[in-house]
Amino acid sequence: MDAAAKNVDVADSIETSDVLSVDELHDFKTKLLRKKYELIEQSRNMIDSNKICLDANDMKDEIDLASVTIEHELTFRLLDRSRKLLREINHALAKFETGDFGYCEGTGEIIPKKRLELAPWARHSVEHKQNLEIRKRLLKQSKSDDLASAFS
Repeated sequence: MDAAAKNVDVADSIETSDVLSVDELHDFKTKLLRKKYELIEQSRNMIDSNKICLDANDMKDEIDLASVTIEHELTFRLLDRSRKLLREINHALAKFETGDFGYCEGTGEIIPKKRLELAPWARHSVEHKQNLEIRKRLLKQSKSDDLASAFS
């Protein structure tokens, strides 16, 4: 298939309702900024409420130490999840500056509004994301098979 025919097929598959208006772009940017500040505030509250520090004088026995350690581990995991989402949000906000917001980074196609409404920080269309996950699984399986054959 030549490039012109391919572009026509892509253009036919894109719904005009998925093209974002200026107002919709503004709304998505506002949603992203709200979520960003919400995550920052939640992280601050989590840190303040857990007072993440281990003071040997506060630990009377091993049970206290284990309890605090588990609580801190959970806090660190939640903070890490927030940090990763914050990175995705900042990436999406930067795409407003380049005019790339709402476009799949893998295919260049428009990401459907429904997907952006659920996750305005989405980098890929659902189809491309599924393909990436399949490739990742196959690569992981291939490495696992290579490792198994090395030991047999």
